[in-house]
Amino acid sequence: MATDINLFDILVSPERSTADRLQALADMRPFLESDEGIAKLAAATRDEASKEVKLAMLQMLCGIDIARISNHQDYIDTMASIACLEPERELRRLATGVLAAIAAHNPEVQEILALTLTNDLDTHVQMASLHGLHNAVPKTAGTIQSLYGYIPVAPLACKESLLKLVAPLPLPDNAKLLLLFINPAEREQLRLTAVQELANIPSLPTEVLAGITAALATDSSWKVQGAIINLLRTRKHIDEQVFTHLFQALQQMPDQPELLALVADRLTALAHLQPLFANLFQQTTSANLKMNLLSMLQNSEVPQLIISALQDNNPYVREAAIPLLAYRFAQWQDQLEPVLATAIRNEPLIALRRALADILLQTGRKSAQTEAILTTLALGETDHWLKARLAAAVCQVVVTDSNRHDLLQLFCEVMEGPWYPDTLKDQVIERLKTFSYTDDAGFKRCLALLLEQAKDIYELDRSYELLKTLKTDWEELAPVLMRLLLRHIGSYPQAPLADWVQLLGKMADTQAPIRTALPWMIQLTGANWLLKNAEKSEQTGAFLAAFKHALMTDSGTASFLGMKALITDAWNNRTIKKAELIELYGMLLRMPKSTGLIQLVLGIMREGKLVTPELIDISLRYILYGQDSSTLYEVASYLEKMGFLDLSYRHKLTDLFTQERYNEYMVYHVPDIQSKRSAATLNDWEYAGWGCAYNNWPIARLVFALEPGDLPAKLFNAPMPELPAQNTLQYLALEHLFRNGSGTWAKAIFKDQQQYGAFLLMLANRYQQLPAGDALGDRMVVTFWRKWYDYTSLLNKLPVSPELSEAISIMYAGVLTKLSQLDPEFKGKQYPDVPKQMNKEALQQRWPFTTEMWEDFAYKHFPVKDPAQEAAVALYQQAAKNLQDGKTEEGYTLLKELLTLYPQTRFVKEKQETIEKTISMIEERR
Repeated sequence: MATDINLFDILVSPERSTADRLQALADMRPFLESDEGIAKLAAATRDEASKEVKLAMLQMLCGIDIARISNHQDYIDTMASIACLEPERELRRLATGVLAAIAAHNPEVQEILALTLTNDLDTHVQMASLHGLHNAVPKTAGTIQSLYGYIPVAPLACKESLLKLVAPLPLPDNAKLLLLFINPAEREQLRLTAVQELANIPSLPTEVLAGITAALATDSSWKVQGAIINLLRTRKHIDEQVFTHLFQALQQMPDQPELLALVADRLTALAHLQPLFANLFQQTTSANLKMNLLSMLQNSEVPQLIISALQDNNPYVREAAIPLLAYRFAQWQDQLEPVLATAIRNEPLIALRRALADILLQTGRKSAQTEAILTTLALGETDHWLKARLAAAVCQVVVTDSNRHDLLQLFCEVMEGPWYPDTLKDQVIERLKTFSYTDDAGFKRCLALLLEQAKDIYELDRSYELLKTLKTDWEELAPVLMRLLLRHIGSYPQAPLADWVQLLGKMADTQAPIRTALPWMIQLTGANWLLKNAEKSEQTGAFLAAFKHALMTDSGTASFLGMKALITDAWNNRTIKKAELIELYGMLLRMPKSTGLIQLVLGIMREGKLVTPELIDISLRYILYGQDSSTLYEVASYLEKMGFLDLSYRHKLTDLFTQERYNEYMVYHVPDIQSKRSAATLNDWEYAGWGCAYNNWPIARLVFALEPGDLPAKLFNAPMPELPAQNTLQYLALEHLFRNGSGTWAKAIFKDQQQYGAFLLMLANRYQQLPAGDALGDRMVVTFWRKWYDYTSLLNKLPVSPELSEAISIMYAGVLTKLSQLDPEFKGKQYPDVPKQMNKEALQQRWPFTTEMWEDFAYKHFPVKDPAQEAAVALYQQAAKNLQDGKTEEGYTLLKELLTLYPQTRFVKEKQETIEKTISMIEERR
């Protein structure tokens, strides 16, 4: 054997051919497993230049059982030399694998593997080195130090193994090394695993915790962010240094509820950090963060926080500050009151301005400074509702020489404005009673306005009675009295018009304008409803008797033209009394075939603006029980155009708009529609599905001509009668709103965002209370569905509220349910008009979508941003453009790339057949 070993150098000499040398190695394999043979083989392997021979030698070395080798050091040195210095990567891989296998038994190998790991560029070599380091226990300080430099540059394939390697290391190295994996450039799952490993460490160094917190602000994955927040939540103690990074994270993620909860929980224990959060409020530009900070710091003693919030440019921040301001206003009133007054003056949004003013108005007993602020705000306010509230508060202000002028100016504005409520004007009038006579021009103006703003003869009389209790200069008010006399001449000789005629007659001797107007005044007061002039006083009162006499005779005056001429002459000559005209109207309504004369009388009453409670009662009684359709139309038209002049009209009319009255109408009248075919399609169901047979109820027509106010809410929220749904007032009103988009009710409800939204929400709530298959609920679904587009257009791209989003989902589910009833074979190929901004989850729960139907529906109507989908579409478009431009090869390459890179996307699946056909056509043409 020794001789054979001695021949080893000759047999493997470089002068021989490679094949001969390889054959010699194979023949000598049994002799090379001795200690001497292993030493020669190891030395030859290190010095060998031929790759093939060196590979064969190395494979023979690797194949020798390590337990049979007595000189481990030569063996290890050979493997280390090849692993570290060999240029051929395949040889390095084999050597590194051997070293990795013995790393658990030889501590010296660990250093070699660490050097190989950090210096070798081959991924497989690095993986083998990592495997060996996993086996080496314990890790030396040099090995751990080398990992600090290797982890940031390690290839992707090694990252998971690296993570498993550093996790069991002792503190603080394991924590610091794991922190290196929380890099935004790393894969999301790797970062998430690193955070979870860090969470398992009971006590983390401060610098590591600060690094984790800093990563919270830079990481884009919500899963990783959540894991970091959970890690921070489990820490019993967080150094103040960490809060610096929490500030940055809050600015980056103001809407993160878990992060805010974490900060809020710690803030109670670190009260000295509250001013820092107050400074953060001023520094950040995020409105959501500011609002959350206001909620967090509501118990802190930082008035500057409220001041900054009131001065913020974002209206939502200012709105969020209002509850805190109300809570703290009494405590810091001296500081906050000037700021609040400035905020009210500068606030452009009416709703916020009202809320801010409420705080000032609800301060209880007010100081002189507060009263001065209220007076100034009331004078400068442009919102009528808020100005009325401020003016009501100012009515309690004590009059002084300094505020007298401002108070009178405000009172004048209230009296002059037609939009202020009567209760406020009553307060102003009572306040004016406390003023003593003065030459102040504002006070005189107030006296004149008391008369000018009177809406009827009763208010005029009340204001006049007030003026008589004061030292009023009637000479100064003479022009006002003249104008008001002419304005209210229809009420003459009621008080105070008769007194004014006498008063103006007395002043005519000294005032030329009154003398000029005296003939007209005499003529008008003598020729009103009661009296034309003194000479014709005997003629008044004879009209009605003459008219009845004409009806009883056979002369020509009994004809229509004769009675028309009789009424017209009496009106033109002013010889008919108001009471006679009212009685004539009632008599004509009781006569058959008197529509023409009724039309004439109604025209006279319209011209004279004659509307009294008695006329309202007569007309409404005829509306209820009259039978002549033409007369009903004329009476209803009169009430519709003139009824509002009487304050009792609305109340009387709405008292008649009841289900009982509607039932009476249905009993004594023929239905408007006699038969109705069942709906066969969704379009039939939508437009021809209305089943109300009594749409022409005159009372309803008059009610629908009124401003709705709270009538729709009361009507739809009222309990449903035990009747067919088609015969209810709710059904009648709903059909009117659906069909009459230009009606008074429709304009009032559907032109205002708030009213529109509240109405739709009320329909949805009512619909859910009705039993399945209810006809009214069926129509509510149609109305809600068809009005939804108009509502979203009115919002002008603003998002709908969550309640309405859920409501439209419920209603659209009702549409789909009806569609499935009409078409049992419906499989989701063509959906009815799909509303926008629906609640995805609510819709899925309300209608039984199959998995395939829901995926198709959600893809079309609830799109989710998918980078792969977008990339696939872009690549497809680029390929199509190349094919269109004649660049066949480029288009072919892009289509193949599309099938290779994005086969999982929905777009590629839908276009796969077309893409494959196109590729086949191009390949056939080659």
